[in-house]
Amino acid sequence: MHEFSIAEAIVHAAQEVAQAHGGGKVEAVRLRIGELRQVVPEALLFAFDVLKQETPLAEASLQWENVPARVRCRECHTEYHPEDVFWECPACGAFGGEVLAGEELEIIGVTLWGGTHGD
Repeated sequence: MHEFSIAEAIVHAAQEVAQAHGGGKVEAVRLRIGELRQVVPEALLFAFDVLKQETPLAEASLQWENVPARVRCRECHTEYHPEDVFWECPACGAFGGEVLAGEELEIIGVTLWGGTHGD
């Protein structure tokens, strides 16, 4: 389950932010997760809860914003949300396209007890 490696990177990055700002405790970590990343929220939350123990994140919450997939057709340049794994353009029927959104996996903020710090 790749959620454990993602959670491990989140915990590590948030610890670095806390250390850079005096070594305090982390209250929350905010993420943007693209639909195409296929992250299972419950698995990520479970992994985060396991890995944060005995760290400055021990009491931290994990919050995220889902980013819908958005694709641009290579043939007619129509932008659309893919409805299935084949990415068929609703305008011209061409398959595939350029990903415009939905592959994000980023920390957008770390809230420390007593303040907020973006990352």
